[in-house]
This record gives sequence, structure tokens and C-alpha cells, in this order.
Amino acid sequence: MSLTRLPINSLQFFQLLRFGTTLFIGILLAKIFGLATAEIALYEVILFLGNFVSFFWISAGIKSLLSEYTRSKNQAATLLINTSFLLFIVGLLAAAILYYFQSFLLQNFTQFDQISYLYLICLYLIFNAPSSLIEYIYLLDKKDNKIIRYGLIIFGLQLMAVLVPLLMKWGIEGIFQCLVIWSLFKFGWLLGILKQHWNRSKSTLKNKSVLNWSTQKRLLILIFPLSLHMLIGGGMEYVDGFIVTKYFEDTSMFAIFRYGARELPLVTILTAALTATLIPIAVENQAFVLPKIKKEIDKLSWWLFPLTMALMLVSPFLFPMVYNENFAPSASVFNVYLLIISSRILLPQVIILAHQHNYVLVWSALIEVLINLGLSLYWVKDYGLEGIAFATVCAYFVNKIMLIAYNYFQFKIPLSAYLNLPKYFFYNISLALFFWMSLYLS
Repeated sequence: MSLTRLPINSLQFFQLLRFGTTLFIGILLAKIFGLATAEIALYEVILFLGNFVSFFWISAGIKSLLSEYTRSKNQAATLLINTSFLLFIVGLLAAAILYYFQSFLLQNFTQFDQISYLYLICLYLIFNAPSSLIEYIYLLDKKDNKIIRYGLIIFGLQLMAVLVPLLMKWGIEGIFQCLVIWSLFKFGWLLGILKQHWNRSKSTLKNKSVLNWSTQKRLLILIFPLSLHMLIGGGMEYVDGFIVTKYFEDTSMFAIFRYGARELPLVTILTAALTATLIPIAVENQAFVLPKIKKEIDKLSWWLFPLTMALMLVSPFLFPMVYNENFAPSASVFNVYLLIISSRILLPQVIILAHQHNYVLVWSALIEVLINLGLSLYWVKDYGLEGIAFATVCAYFVNKIMLIAYNYFQFKIPLSAYLNLPKYFFYNISLALFFWMSLYLS
């Protein structure tokens, strides 16, 4: 079976389940169980710190696997095992950084001086980092039904890991104790998958050892620039959090910003899943993937842009209703972040990742973060939280323009080859009009 038949919809469905679970957990904490805003902020800060020290390595490992898998079909089991091993090491390293530098991180990136049970998120990171590969292994194996079944099971268990401590009144510490158990379950699932791959292919492998340094070295060459790319570009989310803590003395403002600074989650989820799915296809057949990118962008734009516009008008009413009145200011931040759809829907990175020109992403991310930081510090004084959000929108759009230009000059691929330009401009003009209207409702 060709890789052009990869189960795109199944991975998108999996990511929707992830988002739905996260959203419902937020509703559980704020609305159903009515935790104080300070307690919710504590929960968010712990997750924030865990992601802060690990997100870039994990994302880099996943993208490296996706771009390398087609090139290493005969050594697939070796590639999967060694990628998992490297991410396990990443989890250990991230946990060590968080544990030994927790005082520095808490004092400089949060309003908390001490969290006695921060070690729990360290344990969580060790087992969760390699387990992040599971859905992508199923994707590369073209097992779409297993992606869906795994998602239903694993996110159902995650929900229980939060719900049971809330019902039993174990507090935030109890929630993270259960999440550690949940991460152990995922890790066991990963080991089962890797064992199956090894048993099926060990008779044909040239190198019989489970761990292979040459494979790890090849992966590290790919992972290093991608880690820098994710750290520099994706790390701006955490710099934004740092700016909020420094410019606003009220500790609740961190939670208010975090709940609003989330774009339209469906856009992020579906484009990220689509990108992950298209990378191995682009490696195999670039001529096929270009019109496919255009077609998939058209399909997403047809309903994501109208949904975004509608949300701009109703978000001032939704946030107090879904969470509570304390989170009403999050709506204006959310509306600004909705504008990111204009650049998020563009997918020039698929071509660059397929060619493994990963260093280009590092430079574009560096320019993005400099623009974002400069504009955030300038606009926060006059526009508050919304100014930080606007800076992110502008910087991310500049990043995509740079990647589009690189594709054109390096690979001779114009934007029109993978984007329907008339439709794109129509959607964005409409989006700007709806944003203008939303200003009068907030």
C-alpha cells in the first residue's frame, strides 16, 4: 500500500479527542467543581513548566521520524526503537532540568515561589515523552482504526485521572499523581508496539542489536535543528507567559491569558495533523503532494474560516458561560489569537521538512521570536494582554512568508502550486471584517 493512502482523518480525529479532553478538564476545574482561580493557575503552571522543558525535543523527534521513515523502510523497527529511546533520554533530561532548576524556573517564569510536588510532573515527563510517538507509529503503519481506538482509550483514561481526584477531593497533587500512572500506562503501550515491530522484522535486519548508534546519530542530526526551531519559535508561548507574570502583579492574570491565548484549537489541531500526515507523502512523491496540500487547505478553509468568524462574535458570551465570570477578559485575547488562522492554514513547512532542510526553520523561527518579543514588549504597555496576542499574530505571519519565499527561490515552487490564492484572500478579507465587528461587542 502506498503512503499516499495514509489515514489523514484518523490522526485529525485523534488530535480532536486530545483537545476535547483538555477543554473538558478545564470546564471540570473551573465550572463543574468550581476550583478557585488560584488553584486552576497552579494546575496550569505545573503543566506549563513541564511543557516548557520538553515540548521542543518531543516535536523534533516526531517530525524527524516522519521525514526519515520512508527513507528507512527496510529498517523500520530499528528506526522506531531508536527514536523511542532518544525520546526517553529526552524525558529524563527534561525531568532533571525541571527538578534541579525548579527554583529558578518558578521564580522567573511564574508567580509561585515553591511547589512541593513538582517532582510528579518530572516523573510524568520521563514516560510521556517517548509515548508521544504512539499515534504516529500507527499513522506510518497505516492503522487508522488503531489510532482512533487508542485515542478513545487513552483520553478516556486521562479524563478519569483528573475526575477521580476531584471527586475524592485529593486536590491538584492527587491529579498529578494519577497523571503519572496514566503516563506509565502509555509507556507500557509503546513498549508493546515496539516489541511487535521487532519480532516481525528481526529476522531480516542486518544489524541485530536493538539500539543502533548509526541510526541514533542520523536522527540526532535531524532532531537538533528541529529542536532549535521548536525551542525558538514555539518557545515564544512561554516567553509570553513570562511577560504576563512580569507586567501584571495579579496572579490570576496568568490563568486569564492562558485560557484566552489558544487560537481556534481546531485550526492548530487539524493543520498540525495534516502536516504530520503529508510529510512522508511529500518525501515519496512531491508532484503528488502539492495539489493534495491545496485540496486539503481548501477543505479546511471552507468551514474553519466561517467558524472562526462566528466565534469572534460569540466569544465574549462563551467564556463566562463555559468557565466563569473571572475569565471574561480571556475572550478579547482569544479573538486576537483567532487571526492566526490566516498563517496557520499555510503549509510551506511540509515541503521544507520533506527535503530535510531543517536549518531553514531555525533561522525563520529566530526572526519570528525577535519580532514577537519586540512587539510584545512594545504593545503590552498600551494594549495589555491583547498587545501580546497581536505581536504573536504578526510574528507568526512573517515566519510563514519567509518559508514561502524559501520554497520559491530554493525549490522553484510558487505559493500558487499549493494554495488557492483567490479563495485565501477572500477568506481573509471576510475575517478582518468580522474581527472589526467583534471589537464593538467586547
